[in-house]
Amino acid sequence: MIPVAVKQAAKRAWLEYKFSGAVRRIADLPPGSMPTRDMLERLQSAWTNRGFVAKGDYLEEVARRAVETSGPILECGSGLTTILVGLLAGRRGVATWSLEHLPIWHERVTKRAKRYDIRGVHVCLSPLREYEGFSWYEPPMDMLPGEFKLVICDGPPGSTPGGRYGLLPVLGDRLRGGALILLDDANRASETEVLRRWGAEADIIVEMRERPTGTFALVTRR
Repeated sequence: MIPVAVKQAAKRAWLEYKFSGAVRRIADLPPGSMPTRDMLERLQSAWTNRGFVAKGDYLEEVARRAVETSGPILECGSGLTTILVGLLAGRRGVATWSLEHLPIWHERVTKRAKRYDIRGVHVCLSPLREYEGFSWYEPPMDMLPGEFKLVICDGPPGSTPGGRYGLLPVLGDRLRGGALILLDDANRASETEVLRRWGAEADIIVEMRERPTGTFALVTRR
């Protein structure tokens, strides 16, 4: 009988092999090219943190926006999207700044980015802290660019007081007219409340996108 530890190690090695191949396929695309759905599904299926991986339709939207955006990208929560955005935007000279509150996940994503030579990605260890009436990341303000064109908002966790609301109160001054926020799981009660509060406090346009694998929102700052 094969020991459980050996089976687990073999599975991890196999997933890493699959992930490496999926990364190479996307990295071999000409800069500015959109990966196919099959490429994205292969990347997604080999990601080791399957319980929290971005869903197919949202991942495709993230890829599309990463290919199109002209300026710096902010990511709230790191993971598979960090790697994907780095592959697509980094080669065009567009930098990504990812806020991550968990030290172990910060280390994992940083190592993955280095292993696959994904450039222009800055994973910032940003602990959660209490603000007035909500909790959110404590970003390294002095390190961040003065303006972001695209935000991939998939954190902090839903159990955080205020959820993802803190993005606009904390970093809203770096999201000027035309800045786009991709908000995942937008049909959940907590995200619906976030959208309501954002709409009451800022001039935004919200487009809901219902897809087979989930619902997300495109939030544009006017």
